[in-house]
Amino acid sequence: YATAASTASATRFPTALPSTPTTKLRPAPSTIDVYIDMSRRARSAPKVNVSPSVRLGLESIIEGNETAIRAMLSLGSDKVVVEGLIDCMGVNSLSAEMLIANYFSASMLGAYCRERIGKSDKGGAATLAERIAREWAKPSFAPLPAPADSKKRKEPQPPVEDAAAKRAAALAEVAAKRAKQAAQKQASSPTAPAAEPKEKEVVGQREEE
Repeated sequence: YATAASTASATRFPTALPSTPTTKLRPAPSTIDVYIDMSRRARSAPKVNVSPSVRLGLESIIEGNETAIRAMLSLGSDKVVVEGLIDCMGVNSLSAEMLIANYFSASMLGAYCRERIGKSDKGGAATLAERIAREWAKPSFAPLPAPADSKKRKEPQPPVEDAAAKRAAALAEVAAKRAKQAAQKQASSPTAPAAEPKEKEVVGQREEE
């Protein structure tokens, strides 16, 4: 009976753990694995069919900005830039307006509006992108000739901004507007001049003393 009990106890509660783990941890993907996965996504993404006017617009915005756009999209020297932009639209399901609003800087879009489509360069990236996309959507779109010094001048580099910086700037702008509104409200409040008679009363008391 004692032998059977000890055997059952040893069966239920093993005294030694297995030398090798029963589960295997999956190794973290390497940089090469991530690059291969992104390449597969680009190859499997549906090809975007852009109209001739939009393609012409993309080609015209590349002129004078090719180096900056290649760096922005991490394109190799053997990749046609306009095809890289169209592939980016397909991978991320973007329209032409969304593409240039999200990936191009406001300074680059402003210069394009002023020099290539003869429109105002005022506004942020979203406003300028909407203005440009409206022109590109016209079947008769034809960009203005590029300035003669466009190849000589230094290409504008897109500013490096992350989501946290954009949120912080937006919050700061909202806080400044609220502070300005509060100051205007306090200045126009009818209770503000109420303190003046009290000051005069104090001055009169001091004269009597």
